[in-house]
Amino acid sequence: MQMRWMLYAFLSSSVICLAHAEEQPAKQGRVNMGLYTKSITEQASISDIEISMNFWVKDALAFEAQKAGIDIQSTGAFLYETMQDMRADFSRGKLDIIVAPPLLISRYFKREEITDGFSGMLEGGKSDSLLLIVRADSHIHSIQDLRGKRITMLEGDELAEMFMDTLFLRSFKKGYKKVVASVQQQVKANRIVLDLYFNKADAGLAYVNSFQVMSELNPDIKNKVKILDTFEVRSKNYSYLRKGYPLANEMRQIALSFYKSARGKQILDIYKTPELHFLKVEELDTVDQLIKEHAQLVSGIK
Repeated sequence: MQMRWMLYAFLSSSVICLAHAEEQPAKQGRVNMGLYTKSITEQASISDIEISMNFWVKDALAFEAQKAGIDIQSTGAFLYETMQDMRADFSRGKLDIIVAPPLLISRYFKREEITDGFSGMLEGGKSDSLLLIVRADSHIHSIQDLRGKRITMLEGDELAEMFMDTLFLRSFKKGYKKVVASVQQQVKANRIVLDLYFNKADAGLAYVNSFQVMSELNPDIKNKVKILDTFEVRSKNYSYLRKGYPLANEMRQIALSFYKSARGKQILDIYKTPELHFLKVEELDTVDQLIKEHAQLVSGIK
């Protein structure tokens, strides 16, 4: 009898709680996303970025939010050519989500200002790490062997710049520009792989995705180009949410399931991003350590 009464009480309270939950109004809010354009123009043109971002935030994201019972009252997709402008709008409370390279996020945003977000990753949840690649027949086995060699890098990639400089500072007590014979800047990462393959450069920095794509198109690349060193990073761009953003959990869940919808796949295809994965703020620690080491090495040679 006592057990029956306890079961009845439990079921009654559950029904009351369920009814109360059903009476709750839909969660409301806005979605304003800021995107640093210089880090993604390799994948898409500015016009494509503007169209896709507005479609993502104002249409696809709002549509998915509506399905989740969230009332998105306003949306905005803002493109920035400088991190200073993004930082200023973030400080004014204009942005809820930021998308930028991890090095720049680490420089311009305090940890207590942002919370966990998401990042694009390669198929199977693999990281799009930064690779130092060299010609296999160049007898380059260490950083020391890069003295007087031809280097090729992605234009405007500050993470690649700092990683390369740190490697040379460790070995030569000098920045790489003072040690190598020449430095070529490429707009497309695929071009870096091809420069090595066709013997137009001896070493270069490229991301895993570019190296894999070019190797699949031409399997002989893996015979002529090898990996000398790696800097582990989830992807070229990280996405974080403003601390205290009321829809943070909901936006993360929507982003992580984005690939399941036809609309979401269209957006991800533009940026050559097969998947989105959960991203902790602590993922910036690796970049922080690189910034710290680079600063110490530079100060040590002055």
